[in-house]
Amino acid sequence: MTRHQAVLFRQILLVIDIAISAAAFLAALMLRRWLGDAQITAFSGLVEVLPVNVDDYYQLVWLLVPMWGLALSWSKTSDFRVSYWRMFVRYGRAVGIGIALFVVAAFLYKVAFVARSFVAMLAVVQLGALISFRILLLESVAALRRTDVDGHRVLVVGCGPHAAAFAASLKRNSPWNNRLVGHVTVAGESREPEVEPILGDVENLAALLDREPVDEVVFAVPGQDADRFASALAACDARGVDVLLTMPSVLPPSSAKIEVANVTGFDLPMLGMTRVPTSQGRLLVKRMLDITGALIGLTLAAPVMIGTAIAIKLTSKGPVFFRQVRAGRHGRKFTMLKFRSMVVDAEALRAKLAHLNEMTGPVFKIKKDPRITSIGRIIRATSVDELPQLINVLIGDMSLVGPRPPLPSEVGQYEPWQRRRLSVKPGLTGLWQVSGRNQVDFEQWMALDLEYIDNWSLWLDLKIIFRTVPAVLRGSGAS
Repeated sequence: MTRHQAVLFRQILLVIDIAISAAAFLAALMLRRWLGDAQITAFSGLVEVLPVNVDDYYQLVWLLVPMWGLALSWSKTSDFRVSYWRMFVRYGRAVGIGIALFVVAAFLYKVAFVARSFVAMLAVVQLGALISFRILLLESVAALRRTDVDGHRVLVVGCGPHAAAFAASLKRNSPWNNRLVGHVTVAGESREPEVEPILGDVENLAALLDREPVDEVVFAVPGQDADRFASALAACDARGVDVLLTMPSVLPPSSAKIEVANVTGFDLPMLGMTRVPTSQGRLLVKRMLDITGALIGLTLAAPVMIGTAIAIKLTSKGPVFFRQVRAGRHGRKFTMLKFRSMVVDAEALRAKLAHLNEMTGPVFKIKKDPRITSIGRIIRATSVDELPQLINVLIGDMSLVGPRPPLPSEVGQYEPWQRRRLSVKPGLTGLWQVSGRNQVDFEQWMALDLEYIDNWSLWLDLKIIFRTVPAVLRGSGAS
């Protein structure tokens, strides 16, 4: 979980806690009314059991919602990375403050119908509900995140005390999907014994970023001369890798977005730099759009996909699907699905056809590729061969809109500035697809992808999706 995702998650937790408190209010009200109706002898001498005017109590929720918000915020209950004991203490404090504010407000506004037994029941039910739900949520999310062995990959520059402290903070929060890739050394700095693994030195950071998927580089080297890290910072900027700095005198690249960052478990304030979208609310909407669009697309396209699968099976030998390893965000490898449109040994024949390549740069495209089957020409011209990638979108390897995922061999031939197209999740469609596809040369293709990253918005995604439909129907640039 990135620091930006953590901020959004804390905001969501606060809203959830307020909603749970409102539900606890209703549950306490029903419990007290049941006790009043039942006239249970065991409670007759301990609590006042009087008829309840439910409508009067319902209106109190609007008074309590802002009080719960203040109490929960002041008690920092949305800090989800604390121990369970500290969580119990904070929730107990929040419930106590909320009840105190409620009693004071009831006294000031002369709300005489509120029974002391209801206030006591509300405190117990609210505290139990908040703690129970939080434990269930944290354990469920942690279990799900532990299944993702890749996670948010962090590289730490430095091997001294501050670098060791930052690495320790990551390990403490490891269930939340932060993965320490390793450290790179800085000349003249002492090394703490617990710092490992060592992946190289800061002078070779660019080569390391090209070789290893890294989402964020942390320069945990306070007191160092910022000038000596200029080339390392430029390497991160060119590749779209996020940066955290403990060096206050550093001059960040002019293209980077700057923010002050605080990392849980690490005492020093840091400066954050990024070249990618950071609005987690909008990115969450984008992911919801991906899931919804993929489900709708798979449902609507099911007859076409079934017919295509049958046609492929009847007209050529080999599997229905073509599985190919592609490079995703920051070079992560995943298996992309397509309907097979070529002969089975197409990859082996590629070397013999290299002289026919019609694209510049490290991309292989031929308009009349002899490896394509008769059915393959039809499904390529109509982009039907791309439909299985909706499954990649659904499971999270791809997005509906984004740069097309390249082959790892192509990425190995990229220039540094071209690698920044890997800084976001790859997409099923993008600016390249709606701008002519194979009619656009490689340099223009890369520039379009970077333009998309720099100007990303939900509205831009929707425009590209709407433009994709007529482009597919026209077969623009398809081969």
